[in-house]
This record gives sequence, structure tokens and C-alpha cells, in this order.
Amino acid sequence: MDPSQFQQMFQQSFVDPATQMLQRQIVPGIKEAYLGDEKGSSALNQALAQSATDLSTALGSQLMNQYNIGQNRQIGALGNLGQLSGQQTFPLLQQQGLLGPLLGAAGNLGGAALSGPLGSLFRGG
Repeated sequence: MDPSQFQQMFQQSFVDPATQMLQRQIVPGIKEAYLGDEKGSSALNQALAQSATDLSTALGSQLMNQYNIGQNRQIGALGNLGQLSGQQTFPLLQQQGLLGPLLGAAGNLGGAALSGPLGSLFRGG
């Protein structure tokens, strides 16, 4: 996957939903918890900063996880290609068309002719 496509996918799948959840649920919940606290301003700012740090850490971890999954898929695909390149396949021999039965019948006829009366001509008899 192209790095810019990966970044866009990660942004849409992980960063945007997590940021929305932080803004819509976590920050208001933190603010509500610190309302009426005498030390509210300082503690509130620390709690908000910690929530942003936690979100960044979680997203960074998820980014590396998704990156590793992509790398493992690429390595697996390359391994499969390597295995396939070591195999010899003969698709023409595996698929039997009209020529196969005709050659088989000709061989049978030739064998019968050599063992029958015409065979004595070839055997010198």
C-alpha cells in the first residue's frame, strides 16, 4: 500500500474517530469532574493534557500495529511468491486436450500392430 494511502486510511479509521471521542466525551467529562474544585484550573489543565497525551500514545501504538500488520502481509506475499517460483509446473501436461487421447490411441494401435500379423514383417518373420 502506498504510504500516503496508508496515512489517509489511518487518519480516517483511527485518528478522526479518537479525536472526536476526546472532544465530545472525554474533555467534557474531565471538565465536569473538576467543576467546583478549588484547584480546578491547574488540575483541569493537567487532566486535559494527560488525556491528550494518552490519546497520542494510543494512536502511535495503533499506527505501529497497523504498519506491522501491513509489513507482515507483504512479507507473507513475498514468501508465497518465493515458494511458487521454486515449483515447476507443466500446465500443458496437466490439462489433457484432444491430442492426449489421440496419441494414446495411436500408441495402442502401434503396439497391437507390432504384436499381430504385421509385427512379423518388422521382426523379420
